[in-house]
Amino acid sequence: MMIRMQRVPTPLCVPGIRGSSAAFAAALIILSAAALARTPAEAQNEPTMLEEVIEPPYALTAGLHITDPASVHLRIVLDYTDPGSTYAITCTPGETIVERIAGGTATRIGRSRAFGAFEADSTLELTVRRDAWRIVFILDRQVLAEAWDSGLSGGAVGYSATGAEVTDPMMQPLGEIYMTDDFMRGETDVSTWESISGTWQTQSLRVDEQSDRMEADKSANAFSFWGKADEAGPAVASTGYWFWNNYQLTSAVRAADADPLGLIAYFQDPENYILARWTSALSPDPDANLLQLIAVRNGQRSVLGESPGGHLPGQWYRFQLRVCDGVMQCLVDDEPRLVAQATLFGQGQPGLYCEGTGGVFFDSVAVEDWEVLSDDFSQPEPGKWVTRSGDWKQDGGRMLSGGTGSCLAVTGLDGWHDYWVSADVDCTGAAGIALCVGDSSWYALRFGTRGSGVAYEGQAQIVRVSAGDMQVLSTAPAHIAAGSRHQFRASANEGLITGYLDGKRVLDAYDPGARTGRIGLFADGKGSVGFDNVYLAMIPPKRIARVTKEFTEGEEHFEMQEWASTRAPWLQPTEEGGAFWTKGDYFGDKTIEFEVPGVGAADGSVRLTLEGQPGEETSGITLVLSTVKGSKTLTATLVAGSEQLGEQAVEVTSDPVPVRFERKGTWVVASVDGNVVFNVKR
Repeated sequence: MMIRMQRVPTPLCVPGIRGSSAAFAAALIILSAAALARTPAEAQNEPTMLEEVIEPPYALTAGLHITDPASVHLRIVLDYTDPGSTYAITCTPGETIVERIAGGTATRIGRSRAFGAFEADSTLELTVRRDAWRIVFILDRQVLAEAWDSGLSGGAVGYSATGAEVTDPMMQPLGEIYMTDDFMRGETDVSTWESISGTWQTQSLRVDEQSDRMEADKSANAFSFWGKADEAGPAVASTGYWFWNNYQLTSAVRAADADPLGLIAYFQDPENYILARWTSALSPDPDANLLQLIAVRNGQRSVLGESPGGHLPGQWYRFQLRVCDGVMQCLVDDEPRLVAQATLFGQGQPGLYCEGTGGVFFDSVAVEDWEVLSDDFSQPEPGKWVTRSGDWKQDGGRMLSGGTGSCLAVTGLDGWHDYWVSADVDCTGAAGIALCVGDSSWYALRFGTRGSGVAYEGQAQIVRVSAGDMQVLSTAPAHIAAGSRHQFRASANEGLITGYLDGKRVLDAYDPGARTGRIGLFADGKGSVGFDNVYLAMIPPKRIARVTKEFTEGEEHFEMQEWASTRAPWLQPTEEGGAFWTKGDYFGDKTIEFEVPGVGAADGSVRLTLEGQPGEETSGITLVLSTVKGSKTLTATLVAGSEQLGEQAVEVTSDPVPVRFERKGTWVVASVDGNVVFNVKR
């Protein structure tokens, strides 16, 4: 059995349960009796502060009981130090506002919309989420406000209300979202899935007469999760917690017949959730051969977006649904197929979905954090972009730089890493994208537009700026006419920065310092530059290219030892001391990772080769590591054919010593004991 889920922080105590799952109770935190008391309807001069203070990320959840709809005035403060230093959310019948109050001055931040008409004697679900960057206000399962700001931190949480009562406030600590399930479990093992409707059961992947006799330890994965609808409606199963948000749900899916299948995000109850619904190409129904994103609100469905192309019965697919900041994406076999936006719910459980009576298999389910930034500048969002230099403003659905000289506006978190950023750019002046932006250093992909007056006109460059000094890391020709519109794209992945122009790779550079940091928009020279459709996405980790022990390597299955061992992908040497070569060909970027144990215990050497050919010892690029008995110093030598590219003596402290040998774009990088020894353009 392989199940891994996020550990929910231990609650202080439990006042009540929101939702139907008993698992929710273990995740909620009770506050003191004073904090739980209902707020008087009359106006309050000072907010009622919650006694239990936790550090972000957290969610404040409560009920809002409406007593006088016309006079509702709800105010929630976060990171509260005093009235002159806090974030404040204000909700009235005609307006919702998020403000940053610093030094006694209030500045409106983020984007928001009014709730609409309140109803007397109604009780609405209220949630305020706060992490290192975001503030999200959710009322009655609608996202009314989102703001992005990290200027204030620490402090307390409180509220005040007139025309309404805040009931049962609770603080829920948040954390990493991670859950995997391959359904390899026995009959008595506890499942993390709750059957909401239809029929759900763990079942063998095989459906022939031998399936009941299959044994879990004789197969790579003998089981999956099988669902079937009934006369009452679709089959739905959920997992996770009510407070999960900004995640991606992945599952292998296979329909037995031409029935619709799907994945669910932000599940509230059977009448409220986001659905990625996929119909079959062979279905006789009118909605056949479609992938749809659907909002289910109070049982009513509305299609947010759709694209053609359906699934085939009996075929496995990798199906994925992603949600973050109202952006939703669907992918099939890792190919993006559909994107839509909605402000519903803002949080909720992931789930599985199917229609019809043929049944659908779900397997290898994973839920993970997913971060995305998508900004078309269609409405002002003060606080999201911070000016570092120059003048910036939003106008006409674009972010515009002003004046002459260097201009930089940044957004995001210091901890962002391994990502790519794209933007549509109206190139009146020189422009670019900033990456790995820190307090005093940053990197940029920049293009010198003709007529912009910069020294790098007609060129694309990757530069590093540190303490005001600029160093050019890489240069390539790029002729961009003044007034033309282009798409810029830059990625930062473990030190490798790569630049693209209109989808074509132009140049790259490697620098060990390009690891983490915010992103930014950069303009230079003469003329205002307009940016639009800025999009950021995280780069997934590399996949391990090796075979693991799917089958038992025992005497009972001797015939499987050869291919089921971790040596299976390697061609064995024909003579003692010969080289092991991989059986497959690997294209593009690649990494060899391993450890050298017992450095100094004996004389010896190991050779690692990238992009070589079996039987040709001088082909490719080779890293040679040599040890001397009694010494903790490794000698690292980098060789291309018969040419020596470099040699370094490396003092090591770890045992075993970690080694990475990588092809990164046009660069070859070797790291020993966590330190970069070689980074060579080759």
